[in-house]
Amino acid sequence: MSVVDWAALVLLWGAALLRLPAARSSQQQRMLWGAFFWLGMSRVFSASPVVAWLDAATAMEWATLTRHLTGLSSATCLLAYVEVISRGDRASRARWIWPTAMVVMTVLAVMFAIRGGRIYWVDGAQAPGDTAPAGRVYLAVFDFWLMYCLGMAGWMFAGYTRVAPPLLRLGLVLSTIGMIAGVLNRGHVMVINLTNLFRPEWGLREWPSFGQMTFLLCIVGSTAGTSIPAWRAASTTIRQARALRELRPLWEALTRHYPDVALGMSGPIRVRLYRRVVEIQDGMLSLTSIAPPPTSHVPREVAAWIASSLELARSGQGAGVPSGVIPGPDFAGDIEKETAWLRQVAVTYRKVGGGRTGSRVA
Repeated sequence: MSVVDWAALVLLWGAALLRLPAARSSQQQRMLWGAFFWLGMSRVFSASPVVAWLDAATAMEWATLTRHLTGLSSATCLLAYVEVISRGDRASRARWIWPTAMVVMTVLAVMFAIRGGRIYWVDGAQAPGDTAPAGRVYLAVFDFWLMYCLGMAGWMFAGYTRVAPPLLRLGLVLSTIGMIAGVLNRGHVMVINLTNLFRPEWGLREWPSFGQMTFLLCIVGSTAGTSIPAWRAASTTIRQARALRELRPLWEALTRHYPDVALGMSGPIRVRLYRRVVEIQDGMLSLTSIAPPPTSHVPREVAAWIASSLELARSGQGAGVPSGVIPGPDFAGDIEKETAWLRQVAVTYRKVGGGRTGSRVA
């Protein structure tokens, strides 16, 4: 196996494994996972040791058939995925994708069976690589559907770039480049294959360097391009986890004294962060029954007010009516800005009054 083959295997199986958690809960992510999984399987059955072992053990080209069927499954999954993410509110245009793919794969299996389990082999061939006309027809059917899937996926990727946000747009451009490279890769093979079918005397051969370059570009473009949204989601999760951790000392101090403000909601980290922000706000509102809220919105002064008010509450002083005003700026419902401001308050509170935290866990 060449360096390109190993690089493709690493990229494809790495992408498939990274997408496995998301594939369990999302239909479109299952399609994307299937694209990388089946293409990874296709590359396994492209490995020379696997091909040689199966050919010798069965005297049939099972490795080639399996490589082609898994490759077509991968391309079909990718086309279905792109159709879902790019159609927006429009009705699905993909009802024909899988039925057509099944027809194509059935045709290939039937042609394989008619050929006696052979695709490339020619009876009594003297030159290595000779392929029977029936085998070249089989390959033309395979390459046509593969090119169609890659070409349509590239067209949809490119069209979606007009409405996508900047970071996602970069991923779509990379994916489009990958699809173009894939079409060039298979188009080059198909042209030579059909030329040899109708003009065998010309003796055309594939260009190995061009094939490897376009194949690797297709794999890199598709894996990198479709990974950018996943990277964005992962970075958002990391950022939310950091915010949740920074808010914890302030949240613990408030919910320890006012346990009723704890909502007890469960869910993904985004929901838990939103819950924590709301609980902190409710706790600060309750503290206004102990001491008047600060007029300043400076995080340090608000943190100092929380610390001093909690001290008064612990000592049993003050038990009036909440003012109805939550300390802090009015962010007009912008939870991102609210969270960022509360993180500043929480970090300062940890310095001025956060030494007495318990072990409550959200």
